[in-house]
Amino acid sequence: MAFSAEEMLALYRKMLLVRRMEEKHGELLASGDIWMMGHFGTGQEAVAIGITAPLKKEDYLFPTHRGVGEFIGKGMVPKDIWAEYYGRTTGLAKGKGGLHLSDVRVGLMGLVGSLGADFAVAVGTALSSKMRGTGQVTMIYFGDGTSNQADFHPSMNLAALWQLPIVFACANNQYSELAHYRETTSTEHIAPRAAGYGVPWKIVEDGNDIQAVYAATAEAVDRARRGEGPTLVEYKTYRIAAHFTGDPGGYQPKEEIEEWKKKDPIDRFRARIIEQKVATADDLENMNREVIAEVEDAVKYAQESPWPAPEDIYQDLYA
Repeated sequence: MAFSAEEMLALYRKMLLVRRMEEKHGELLASGDIWMMGHFGTGQEAVAIGITAPLKKEDYLFPTHRGVGEFIGKGMVPKDIWAEYYGRTTGLAKGKGGLHLSDVRVGLMGLVGSLGADFAVAVGTALSSKMRGTGQVTMIYFGDGTSNQADFHPSMNLAALWQLPIVFACANNQYSELAHYRETTSTEHIAPRAAGYGVPWKIVEDGNDIQAVYAATAEAVDRARRGEGPTLVEYKTYRIAAHFTGDPGGYQPKEEIEEWKKKDPIDRFRARIIEQKVATADDLENMNREVIAEVEDAVKYAQESPWPAPEDIYQDLYA
């Protein structure tokens, strides 16, 4: 799929912003300035930004815990992310959400505590959209490990049975927590499972190519919006980062990590932008400086924001 120059630069900037956000997160953890642990998505930026780009603001997205990629992609801004990470009242959940971000203003539904528990909830929003005739699409974004959770199967069955406007987007980053996914999954691919429910499926073999990710996702989103039902798309990528901050590592071969670093999605897209004369290396370096400044400003905003008062713990409760 061909992008305009403006689209290429916008997507590149978002990928860059995600990377710089996570790098800053790592620095703040190391210095002890922040206590919010991280599940970084280093190397997966093409999937996170590529799947969100075809969505409209009013569409629903159920995110993962792997980094901030899809949060940025769907329209959440760094100030709101950092304020929540710092536990300040200026956060959208007033500091009570922490890692479990949400921004309903841009259709970004809350991150669940138990991965895979939101498959059924996503089916619910898709059913609601169909019943109300709003034309909204629901996307649930999950990893290869989460695809083995029990709710995956009945949720896909109902989505197919009711022909719901939902896209199941699976980022296969090769590792499920501290084990290679083939140690926990009996099949090489996740996507063909959809055939058992009569759901169309597609595998994006190069999930580090944002244009390939976008094209496959846009097709699935358009299909859902036309009322033709669900699609499962699997994106082959790689988790260069550790599973979580504090992960001792050692289970990913060093040679494997180094090989995937050569396929860095940001570096590849940068080279393509320069090759196609969309922007110069200097232009992109200026953009990088602007992104770093945006991240620093957002962190400062969070650091200077007020802490919740003790009595705030009783606010915004059902009972």
